[in-house]
Amino acid sequence: MLALQLRKHIDTKPTNGAKRHSSDGGHHARYTRICQEALSDLDQAGEIYALHDHSSGMGSVLVNAGYLHLDQGNVDRAAAKSFKAYELAHTKNDHILMARARILESAVENIRVEEQLGEEDDLAVHANAAKVYAEEAVALATHTQNRRLIAGAWIARDIAAANDFFQDWEEARQCAARATALLSSEDRDHLWEDLLTLKARILHASGVDETLRAWSEGMVGNKTFQQVQEEFAELVIPKVWMREGKNISRVVEQLSVSPKKIRRILRNTGLLGQNED
Repeated sequence: MLALQLRKHIDTKPTNGAKRHSSDGGHHARYTRICQEALSDLDQAGEIYALHDHSSGMGSVLVNAGYLHLDQGNVDRAAAKSFKAYELAHTKNDHILMARARILESAVENIRVEEQLGEEDDLAVHANAAKVYAEEAVALATHTQNRRLIAGAWIARDIAAANDFFQDWEEARQCAARATALLSSEDRDHLWEDLLTLKARILHASGVDETLRAWSEGMVGNKTFQQVQEEFAELVIPKVWMREGKNISRVVEQLSVSPKKIRRILRNTGLLGQNED
């Protein structure tokens, strides 16, 4: 997680000539070192779990190592780890580990689509594999009581729907709504960040004008009126909040909406921190 946060810091840092280049060199070196240390720790953990024949622990080692490899761009290694994790989980009928492995496998296939790894004809194969793995992850996760795992599976399905091959924005919106409903105020971590990134991408790709035009013509898909209201609130409230100088009291007065709902919408869209008022 430290390496992931550091990489995000590197990726989002503004351009600043030579000074940036020098600073980034240090950050990249630290990022690489953290990843190597984490992989070494995971190797040791794997040996301990193997000694005690602890299959779920061994599977967790494989999945976490897979994400580290994927984050560093070692797609084939990540794929190998996810395959081993799923095979191990399947022999033990471990639904949690099987779902985690499928989520990782879906992520691997999505990377191959986004980075166009392989021949052009292979993109359809990888895109469909990403979708199938994510669907299997959702099915497996729903057999557990692990709310975060189910949300993670829906996020994986969301990513597959929104990848460069499918670009199925309506499906992506529905998956995002399902994941949002499962995450609470205590889940403001990497899952929540992934979801916010997806929501921003969906909104940017589908366009606000297109969404409003479809609603005005009565085209709401399979959404309930409450879901349409919620999506509309996520479009309007942040804009009014920004226009009113980020003053919640003014938004309450203008829209006649409760402060509690305004704060919830702002937190859901990532504009307000958990402890901000």
